[in-house]
Amino acid sequence: MTHRPFHHGNLRAVLLDQAEQTLREGGIDALSLRELARKAGVSHGAPRSHFVDRRSLLDALAERGFNRLADEVEA
Repeated sequence: MTHRPFHHGNLRAVLLDQAEQTLREGGIDALSLRELARKAGVSHGAPRSHFVDRRSLLDALAERGFNRLADEVEA
Protein backbone atom coordinates (compact mmCIF):
# COMPACT_ATOMS: atom_id res chain seq x y z
CA MET A 1 0.00 0.00 0.00
CA THR A 2 1.37 3.38 -0.99
CA HIS A 3 0.64 6.29 1.29
CA ARG A 4 -0.23 9.49 -0.49
CA PRO A 5 1.28 12.67 0.89
CA PHE A 6 -0.95 15.32 2.36
CA HIS A 7 -1.09 18.33 0.06
CA HIS A 8 -3.93 20.40 1.49
CA GLY A 9 -3.12 23.68 3.15
CA ASN A 10 -6.20 23.44 5.36
CA LEU A 11 -7.51 19.93 5.98
CA ARG A 12 -10.38 21.16 8.13
CA ALA A 13 -11.78 23.30 5.30
CA VAL A 14 -11.28 20.51 2.77
CA LEU A 15 -13.15 18.04 4.98
CA LEU A 16 -16.01 20.51 5.53
CA ASP A 17 -16.28 21.18 1.78
CA GLN A 18 -16.33 17.46 1.02
CA ALA A 19 -18.84 16.82 3.81
CA GLU A 20 -21.21 19.41 2.33
CA GLN A 21 -20.94 17.78 -1.08
CA THR A 22 -21.48 14.31 0.40
CA LEU A 23 -24.59 15.47 2.26
CA ARG A 24 -26.03 17.01 -0.90
CA GLU A 25 -25.35 13.91 -2.98
CA GLY A 26 -25.94 11.07 -0.55
CA GLY A 27 -27.56 12.39 2.58
CA ILE A 28 -26.58 11.92 6.19
CA ASP A 29 -26.09 8.16 5.91
CA ALA A 30 -23.34 8.66 3.31
CA LEU A 31 -21.27 10.86 5.63
CA SER A 32 -18.21 9.11 7.03
CA LEU A 33 -14.99 10.58 8.40
CA ARG A 34 -13.09 7.64 6.95
CA GLU A 35 -14.52 8.23 3.48
CA LEU A 36 -13.81 11.97 3.69
CA ALA A 37 -10.21 11.14 4.61
CA ARG A 38 -9.93 8.81 1.62
CA LYS A 39 -11.24 11.49 -0.73
CA ALA A 40 -8.82 14.05 0.76
CA GLY A 41 -5.91 11.64 0.32
CA VAL A 42 -5.00 11.48 3.99
CA SER A 43 -4.88 8.69 6.55
CA HIS A 44 -8.21 7.59 7.99
CA GLY A 45 -7.17 9.02 11.35
CA ALA A 46 -6.22 12.48 10.07
CA PRO A 47 -9.74 13.99 10.35
CA ARG A 48 -9.74 13.20 14.07
CA SER A 49 -7.28 16.04 14.64
CA HIS A 50 -10.11 18.38 13.60
CA PHE A 51 -13.29 16.44 14.42
CA VAL A 52 -13.60 14.01 17.32
CA ASP A 53 -16.46 12.20 15.61
CA ARG A 54 -19.14 12.60 12.96
CA ARG A 55 -21.30 14.61 15.37
CA SER A 56 -18.57 17.24 15.78
CA LEU A 57 -18.22 17.40 11.99
CA LEU A 58 -21.97 18.00 11.69
CA ASP A 59 -21.77 20.68 14.39
CA ALA A 60 -19.01 22.43 12.44
CA LEU A 61 -21.10 22.23 9.26
CA ALA A 62 -24.07 23.78 11.06
CA GLU A 63 -21.89 26.57 12.42
CA ARG A 64 -20.50 27.20 8.95
CA GLY A 65 -24.02 27.38 7.55
CA PHE A 66 -25.19 29.82 10.21
CA ASN A 67 -22.16 32.01 9.55
CA ARG A 68 -22.99 32.06 5.83
CA LEU A 69 -26.58 32.94 6.60
CA ALA A 70 -25.51 35.76 8.93
CA ASP A 71 -23.20 37.13 6.22
CA GLU A 72 -26.03 37.06 3.69
CA VAL A 73 -28.47 38.75 6.06
CA GLU A 74 -25.89 41.40 6.88
CA ALA A 75 -25.20 42.04 3.20
